[in-house]
Parts: sequence; structure tokens; C-alpha cells
Amino acid sequence: MKKSTVAVLLSLLVFPGAGHVYLKRRLRGLAFLLPALLAAAYVVNQAVDEANKIVAQVLAGSGALDPAALAAQIEQSSGNTTLANLASAVMIVCWLGSALDAWLLATPKT
Repeated sequence: MKKSTVAVLLSLLVFPGAGHVYLKRRLRGLAFLLPALLAAAYVVNQAVDEANKIVAQVLAGSGALDPAALAAQIEQSSGNTTLANLASAVMIVCWLGSALDAWLLATPKT
């Protein structure tokens, strides 16, 4: 398999910057990896906070165990969606940008 193909697949399927590490361009890979990692941590943290709030309500007896009611509560209890959307956009840009950059780095210039 070509080096460019492996680098792109690593960046797409593993994590942004993984293809750069494969190409031994670690600092450039960190430029994609760190923002994506911070954005992913923020999104996961927000999801866990929202889940903990709902679980606390259910355990306190003020929340219903009905799946439809829980789904409605999840939809209503959205935290800071602007920052979560921004974090998601950062992750997408890092993922796609990393794959494109890894492909451009590994493709031989003619």
C-alpha cells in the first residue's frame, strides 16, 4: 500500500495527526491532534454533565424512567450548544484537514 494511502487512512480512521506521525512529521501532526483532542474532551465532558444531571433527577425521584420522557428531557436539557457546535466543527476541520495534509505530504511531487 502506498505511503500516502496509509497516512490518509490513519488520519481518517484513527485520529487527526496519526498520518503525520506515520510520516515522521510529529509537530505537524500535533497541530491537528491537540485541537481535535481538546474539542473531543469538551464534547464528551458536556455529554457526561448532561447525563449526570438526568441520572440525579431520576435517582431523586423527580424524573421518570419512561424512555420517551427521558428522550424529551435530553432534548430539552441541552447545555451550551454554541460551544458544543464549535467544538464539533473544530473536530471535523481537524479530521478532514489532517487527511488532506497527510495526503499532500506523502504524494510525490512531479
